[in-house]
Amino acid sequence: MRDFVEKVVEKLRVGETKDRVSVVQYSKDSEVHFYLNTYNKVEDILDSIRGLRHKGGRPRNVGAALKYVRDNVFTNSSGSRRLQGVPQTLILLNGGKSFDSVEAPALALKQQGIVVIGIGTRGSDIRELQKISYDPTQTLRVSEFTDLPNVQEQLFSVMGTVLATATPMTPTVTGKEATHFYSLRCKLKLCAMY
Repeated sequence: MRDFVEKVVEKLRVGETKDRVSVVQYSKDSEVHFYLNTYNKVEDILDSIRGLRHKGGRPRNVGAALKYVRDNVFTNSSGSRRLQGVPQTLILLNGGKSFDSVEAPALALKQQGIVVIGIGTRGSDIRELQKISYDPTQTLRVSEFTDLPNVQEQLFSVMGTVLATATPMTPTVTGKEATHFYSLRCKLKLCAMY
C-alpha cells in the first residue's frame, strides 16, 4: 500500500497552489499522518509516507473513517480549498467489509462534492465500495494489495474521467457563509488529495 501511495504522489504536481496530499490510516479508529497543508513539496510527502507503518487492527470502521476525513482533513484549517472551488478527491484503499455503516458518511462526502474512488481487495464488499465511490462503475478491485501497481494507470484514468464528468453542484448558503459544492481529487488506507 505504501509503495502504491508513493507512486500516486510521484505523479502529482504538488505545491501550495497545486495538488495537496493528506494520508490517514484507519481500522477501529482513524489516524491522520499529515494534513493537506502540512507539506508543499513532493519530497517531504514521500519521506513521510516512507516512514509509515501499517496500522492494522479490527474492527474495520470505514464509515467512521470517512466521517473523520470529512471533518478533519477536508476543512479550511487542514488545507482544503474546497470552498474556493478546488476539486477534492479521496482514494480509499480497503481490504475488507466495514463493521459500521458507510452510507451516511459516503453521502455526506458526495454532498460536499468530494469525489471518492474506492479500491478494494477480494476481501472487500464490492457493493459497499460502490456505495462509497462517487461513480459506482469506477470502483477498482485487486486480488491483494500487492497487485495495486496493476491498477495505477487505471486509477489515473478514473480520476481524469470522474473529475471531468463530475458536475459542480449549486452553492448553498448557510447563515452568512456560502458553501460551494464541487468535485474533488486523492487517499494508505485513506489518502486525501486535492
